[in-house]
Amino acid sequence: MNIANKVAFITGGGSGIGRGMARAFLDAGLKVAIADIRTDRLERVKESLEADERDFFAVEADVSQMDSLERAADTAESHFGKIHIVCNNAGIGVGGPVHSTPMDRWRRVVDINLWGVVNGCQVFTPRIQSHGEGGHIVNTASIMGLFTSQGSGPYCATKFAVVAISECLRKELKECNIGVSVLCPFIVDTPIFYPDLDDLDIEAIDKRKKQLGFLQHAVTPVFAGETVLRAIENNELYIFTDGNQSRQMIQSRVDRLFEGMDRQWPREN
Repeated sequence: MNIANKVAFITGGGSGIGRGMARAFLDAGLKVAIADIRTDRLERVKESLEADERDFFAVEADVSQMDSLERAADTAESHFGKIHIVCNNAGIGVGGPVHSTPMDRWRRVVDINLWGVVNGCQVFTPRIQSHGEGGHIVNTASIMGLFTSQGSGPYCATKFAVVAISECLRKELKECNIGVSVLCPFIVDTPIFYPDLDDLDIEAIDKRKKQLGFLQHAVTPVFAGETVLRAIENNELYIFTDGNQSRQMIQSRVDRLFEGMDRQWPREN
């Protein structure tokens, strides 16, 4: 895809990967609209990006509510005219066992991580189709949408669903000049790992990173955003932020699938 003079709309753009996408996209010359449920984060992003209002726009939206996302899309279109690239990125991290995670937590993660993506696809796909200039949709899943771990049932369930939705949507839009990608990041340094801490409490965040350990080796949100940008240009279906541990995790899952198949249906010599 030729991204010159294109307009991107990013949900969950107030922090983390969404913010990293906004930075990478602006640096590449795109016009960018970000949406987030938290207006305080929107204000901080506007200040930190120092982008001209002709190139950058921020709007409040709750992705779990289609009418809220419709209003945000209308506002962004009134500002920029057309939207070409949509990143359904907003998400939360909710862990817990499948059998004992409270239902209100199940509903919250499904509302945001799953319905937020479905709502985004339904709100923006017809808009991209209507202007006929083509476009691209990126849905943020996770490496946990391809590999499971104990105690992460609600999160994995939604992220596996996002992978499936993206694969289906890519086939459905193949003839419409609209590409579809699914972002499956490994570890990115975002507030999803410290949601209880204030964004401005750098000392507490640094302390949490040291406690978690693995965050010391995380990629930055801007790195993730740049990776997404290259994938859009190359019309990649799957987007990865790591080529080592992600590869090992996916390979182990595939191996288990074929091991089960070989036991039940041995290959004929």
